[in-house]
Amino acid sequence: MDDLIATIKQVLAETDMVLGWTRSAAAGVAVPARFHTPREAEAAVFDSTCVHNLAVHLPRLKDRRVGIVAKGCDVKSIVQLIAEREIERDRVRVIGVRCPGMVDVKKAWRCFGFGKKVEDAGGQVAMEGKTVAREEILLAKCRGCRDAVPVIRDAAVGGVQGQSVAAAGELAGIRKRFASMSVDERRRFWRDQFSRCIRCYACREACPLCFCRDVCAMQTREPHWTGGGVDARQSEMAQLIRISHMAGRCTGCEECERACPVGIPLMLLLEEQNALIEELFGYRAGTDPEATPPLLTFDAGKDAGGGGL
Repeated sequence: MDDLIATIKQVLAETDMVLGWTRSAAAGVAVPARFHTPREAEAAVFDSTCVHNLAVHLPRLKDRRVGIVAKGCDVKSIVQLIAEREIERDRVRVIGVRCPGMVDVKKAWRCFGFGKKVEDAGGQVAMEGKTVAREEILLAKCRGCRDAVPVIRDAAVGGVQGQSVAAAGELAGIRKRFASMSVDERRRFWRDQFSRCIRCYACREACPLCFCRDVCAMQTREPHWTGGGVDARQSEMAQLIRISHMAGRCTGCEECERACPVGIPLMLLLEEQNALIEELFGYRAGTDPEATPPLLTFDAGKDAGGGGL
């Protein structure tokens, strides 16, 4: 922890603030924080409850010089924001941290009770003297992680290079399950799931790449793609609009699904879409700040008349 605090203090010397985490006395886990002074930085922490993707704040801070403590998967979102010219690389200082694999805080609270401090000791997670196998409450995205090493970083804490987080297989299993479904079965499944959407837009607010919130197609009057109701048909349309807009842009951080108050498994569909983009275009969002996302290569002069990509 001393190395992290010292690094944040160094980065503060050349930035206006550093985005990171501190410990919540009420919740017993890490919560996002902004550090403006070396004294504030003394409260910085990093552990397996630092689940939030802090890159979501960068589009609203584009006029500031910002440092950010970031896991490998979070850095992918930063890279994608740079690739889409939403933020400038020279205004962001990335502090890459070694990620131990994030625990599902909600699941931990269901096991032990809200507000209990999470003690992560290697293969087990403990609260109030009770323990549970770490694998049982690990976030799905951390199983077989492909992005432990930050693509870009200006400073490093904890030896970020090369660690294995967890055994692979969960996402592959999900894809296998959907591959076995017929088109009609998939359609019924997603209609049922999206019928539970309450249009709170938590998925959008938690997503670092949903940065056009003020003109979001899920709410606009012109064009009026969907109404403001919460009936199943309109909710489905709103969700499908958002997911289609994430094609070639979703970095798989899972914050949308984690934020959903009704538990819609959004990543099932997004992972299918990401796999298709990788298969068709050989492109993975968030891996190259110089690359142009394949679905952003439309040329009005060449493609409007049907010339294609």
